[in-house]
Amino acid sequence: MSNLAMHSFSGSHYELGFKQGQAVRKLIHEGLESISDLETIKLMKPRVLPTSLFLALAKRKAAKLLRNDIFELYPKQAQRLKGIADGSKIDMNTAFFLQSMEFLIGKPSFAIQACTSIGFYPKRTSSGETVVAKNFDYLNSLAPYNLTCTSEPKEGYRTLGCTMASMPGMLDGLNEHGLTVTYNLAFSTDEPRCYAPLSMTLQEMLETCKNTEEAIKFVTQAKQGGHDALLMIADADGNIKTVEITSIHSEVREPIEGQIINTNHFHTKKMQQYEIPHDAVYSGKAPKELLGFRIHESSEKRLKRAQELLKGKVNINENKLISILQDHGKDNEPSMLTICRHDELYASTLRSMIFYPQKRTIKVLYGNPCQNKYKEFKFPQH
Repeated sequence: MSNLAMHSFSGSHYELGFKQGQAVRKLIHEGLESISDLETIKLMKPRVLPTSLFLALAKRKAAKLLRNDIFELYPKQAQRLKGIADGSKIDMNTAFFLQSMEFLIGKPSFAIQACTSIGFYPKRTSSGETVVAKNFDYLNSLAPYNLTCTSEPKEGYRTLGCTMASMPGMLDGLNEHGLTVTYNLAFSTDEPRCYAPLSMTLQEMLETCKNTEEAIKFVTQAKQGGHDALLMIADADGNIKTVEITSIHSEVREPIEGQIINTNHFHTKKMQQYEIPHDAVYSGKAPKELLGFRIHESSEKRLKRAQELLKGKVNINENKLISILQDHGKDNEPSMLTICRHDELYASTLRSMIFYPQKRTIKVLYGNPCQNKYKEFKFPQH
């Protein structure tokens, strides 16, 4: 498990990336050495093709897919990516390949991660402020590559949040105005029209927007690809919504009774038209242990459990919220289907976060929330 520490980067976008690349150089190279062991790579690689040749071809293909979209649509984030490559001493084809993992790992045929996000209007919390929380569930083998950092670009707002070591984009975080976002994967039948990762869109959004309405307008009009998602967006004024989004379609979902819960399936009728059917099962190149499991099973069970735990609850405090993030179901049996996910084979809860937009503060822990304690982070003092 990676050590929980705050990294702080400042400067031009290239300088942000170069400093990040230097700080996590060892992690990135360790990840590249072990990438052939990823279940995703094993499932994608033809048996007769040597791994080294497969990875070389994959890097070339990733660069072809991503280069133009990233540099044309998000030039600042492209410069940060170039900085990460130079700072960590990897070539750009490898850097593009690492960005492509964001959507390769999320493909439904072997999608074995499952995140849970919960957000509350101020009227639902004991402190009278908006609170957002998330369990980030991902491949066990990627646990060492968590990165929590602040970024202070010369152009744009400061950001604070969590991503992976080789990524310039944001997975879950907030900016200096309190604008907050969490990113849960979803699964649709839409084919991307571009391949700029959604995480880059979110970083650009946090550097550009001050509140929820600005952020929703930005993200629904942005060109992005990589993956479908449920984005929980909140601000310091207590405005919180979910954007259900693919690379082509989007719809905004309002809170119900002052709360929003996101797992990994769409709720709105519009977006359900484009979603992989709820009776779809893992098949084809899915890990054999998952064959026959419904793709949405974990998502539906976690949503139902979170709804049960929150039904009729008011004045929700941090302890109550943490108890939900630690939950192992009615029978207290940890599994791949519980909010606090435990799965020795593939994917578990790698990180848990609580966001306080008004305070511009996050609390983070690495690993399962039932086994670790949160650490508080704020923007560095000037």
